[in-house]
Amino acid sequence: MKIFSTNSYLKLSIIIVLVFVPTLAYAEDDDNRGFSTAATLGWLAIGCGIAANLSLVIFKMIKKMPVMRLVGGSTTSQSLTSMYQPVLNFHIMLNAVGFFAGISHGFMLMRGLDYISLSLAIVMTVSMISGIILKFTSGKNLKFFSRLVHGQAVLAALLVTLVVLHVITRWHHGIIMNFI
Repeated sequence: MKIFSTNSYLKLSIIIVLVFVPTLAYAEDDDNRGFSTAATLGWLAIGCGIAANLSLVIFKMIKKMPVMRLVGGSTTSQSLTSMYQPVLNFHIMLNAVGFFAGISHGFMLMRGLDYISLSLAIVMTVSMISGIILKFTSGKNLKFFSRLVHGQAVLAALLVTLVVLHVITRWHHGIIMNFI
């Protein structure tokens, strides 16, 4: 009986590597105060979120394009359908890395907590929990509710707005603190 398959070893190694992401960010720290580490984790979270979500959105847009179906016939839409699961797994993996990097970023800068940062952490957590429920639950009603929450355009727009506001306010705060 095989306990771990090759696929399990791959997943386990990816998880182990992802655990060391904050350590790698800390290794690049030129500043002993920790601000550089926190900033690196924050930018890592933003970059992962952009890559994860844009890849899924662009894939869904291409999949819905009628030109692709007309030009390539049914084989193109079937090949795109088979690619959905790897794109979804990429979306899940990068968002998980971004979430944990963002939460680590927040814990490192807890003293500078403001309403925008707290709201951002709440929206990220709601989005992450609804995504986890959507991926791993089998209950029809819970899956339906999770799909409603996770797929809300308002939630995505709120998340993007809060990230932009967080970067702008922290950037201005950093400039002001350098002059004081």
